[in-house]
Amino acid sequence: VGAAFLEYLHGCPVCRCQALSHYCRVPSLFNDGEFIQYDRCNDCGVAFRNPRLPSTYREERYEDGEVPEGSLALKPKNQIHYYYMARRLRRYLATGSGARLLDFGCGSGGFLIELQQAGFEVMGLELNKALANHVRSELGIPTYQGLITDPEFPDRKFDVIVSSQVFEHLVDPRNTLLELRDHLETSGLVLIEVPNLFHIKERLRKGAVMDDSHLFYFNRHSLPRLLRDHGFSVLRIEEGARPYRFMSQHAKRLPEWFHDLGQRAASTLQIKTGLSVLARLD
Repeated sequence: VGAAFLEYLHGCPVCRCQALSHYCRVPSLFNDGEFIQYDRCNDCGVAFRNPRLPSTYREERYEDGEVPEGSLALKPKNQIHYYYMARRLRRYLATGSGARLLDFGCGSGGFLIELQQAGFEVMGLELNKALANHVRSELGIPTYQGLITDPEFPDRKFDVIVSSQVFEHLVDPRNTLLELRDHLETSGLVLIEVPNLFHIKERLRKGAVMDDSHLFYFNRHSLPRLLRDHGFSVLRIEEGARPYRFMSQHAKRLPEWFHDLGQRAASTLQIKTGLSVLARLD
């Protein structure tokens, strides 16, 4: 892609701070000979790709993109994680089963399956046509194909909105969060999961976890700040390596407090992996 086609940012897209520092320059994973550059905000600490492709170009390519063979299969480690996060959400809800939930960027539907089995009334939203069709036709879960800003998107409120591994791809996380907030009930919950800038691999070697498709890398300071700046109270932050990911289905036999303790211990020891932030709309 020619340099004239790229969008250069002169301020942080998350907190609007104008003070930026160079973070790293890494080889492209997909294009030999090309490099990706990331800057970091001196205020909130988020790292972001700069320059980057414009939003319309990215959205069009993703919407019509082919789904690689085998990527629709459910991964056991991911399903165990979704199982525990679904249980975590239930603990923070005043209502019983039947709470309305939207999975923003539901992918192949793995999280939706666990949430549905946990008693939620689920709906997916997915921009990619092939993925949205798979969740609707193969999993039987209502899924809207498109953007949440589309006029055709249902005008309804949800008790919970989850977004797993999506916010790092967004061109404008601030406005997206505002759109999600408009679809939340009063005191509704939002759970956002993203790659972690404080991942243990990234702390050992700068740029180790960078991926061409990711525009943002949040940490335990920048993502909670984004939520607080937009009317949310942060309830829980998780970033330590989770024991259940290494135990397969046997993990379900152990009490939840065991996995909580393991995750907190790993975080204290700086053995950090992904970042999950749970918040409530004030």
